[in-house]
Amino acid sequence: MKFVELTETEYRNYIEKGEESAFFQMIENKKNREMDKQKVRLLGVKDDEGTVIAACLFTLKKTVMGKYFYYSNRGPVLDYHNHELVHFFLQALTKYLKKNNGLYVKLDPNWIYRKYDKDVNPKADYPAQDALIRIMEEEGYVHQGFTRGYSRTSQARWMSVLDLSGHDEKSLLKSFDSQRKRNIKKAQKYGVKVRFLDVDEIDIFMKLYLDTSERQGFFTHPNPREYYSNFKKAYGDKVLIPLAYIELDEYVSNLSEQIEENENKRNQLMEKENKNDKTLNKIAELDKQLDKMAEDRMQASEIQKKEGNILNLASGIYFETPYEMVYHSGASSSEYGHFVGPYMMHFEMMKYCMDKGISRYNFYGVSGDFSEDGEDYGVYRFKRGFNAEIEELVGDFVKVISKVPYNLYKVKRKIEQKAAAKSN
Repeated sequence: MKFVELTETEYRNYIEKGEESAFFQMIENKKNREMDKQKVRLLGVKDDEGTVIAACLFTLKKTVMGKYFYYSNRGPVLDYHNHELVHFFLQALTKYLKKNNGLYVKLDPNWIYRKYDKDVNPKADYPAQDALIRIMEEEGYVHQGFTRGYSRTSQARWMSVLDLSGHDEKSLLKSFDSQRKRNIKKAQKYGVKVRFLDVDEIDIFMKLYLDTSERQGFFTHPNPREYYSNFKKAYGDKVLIPLAYIELDEYVSNLSEQIEENENKRNQLMEKENKNDKTLNKIAELDKQLDKMAEDRMQASEIQKKEGNILNLASGIYFETPYEMVYHSGASSSEYGHFVGPYMMHFEMMKYCMDKGISRYNFYGVSGDFSEDGEDYGVYRFKRGFNAEIEELVGDFVKVISKVPYNLYKVKRKIEQKAAAKSN
């Protein structure tokens, strides 16, 4: 085996085989990072025949004394069951970092430590996978712990994942809980549609995203428009931005047709000479429906005057990889939530996955606190309703490469943090 710097072609060809690669390890992320003025290295291992058997995308951040912090987001990508290969990669990486001004390195492998059902009960057929932790520690890495919650310096460690294998549209809908079924059918009745946005339409997503971030109070990138635009520019058609929306003139027209149909039914019932209790109950129910539809039509007409014909309801940033579909970020209208746009968006994206033969629908991160007091309990319940299960990733590992400069770097960071705290 040989540890090497890989060409973009070598790297891409390996990653696209689908070796459980996360979207941040795709070759497109190299362009994304470089647009953000970051240095990138593509490192890997070739076997004796010259075939790539491991690959890893690193970003570099300058620290002190010309040294760099090397970070691989969800890397390396390799067969973690091949312990000999894992040891070789880590040992060779250390040698490489010593020769190439490495200060310290952080890895957060895309390795599932434990699996749980949708109610967060551990799965008996997938016990805790401790082997990788032992290997990493043998190679001098320090495990950063089995963390819960969200962090600005680490990726989400808990994933909510739906297995689509074996499903068609009908069986998939049947697998959801009653609220998911009801809201998807409601969105269909409203006529909610889904289309994909291009990069020049990113402001449609951003308007919904900023509304959502303000409402929910979650952390946003300092320049979210550039951040998400760069994703689309770098990843191209591997980043999907679905938009759930309603055409209000069509919605109003459909309501008018339903009103006319129900009025005809009511008139027919009223023409009966002898009206029994069953008939009277049907008339009363039709009256309620007619009142509600008339109210909805009037409300829709008012919305149309304010917003125009197209009403944007929900949008999201998705990454399509050979391994899975990842729902990275989501946004929805707070004012028009009654049209349940997010439900239609997710259902249409699941159907897209099934059409493309993608079996993993990754709702992405949850905090890991599944109590009713958890900061994102509502998010967990939403994803659980689609029958998504929980995967706990192994977490972060850090190894110091140059000890003396690293100690200097820690002192420098503490001084900077104290100064920042005083200024706040």
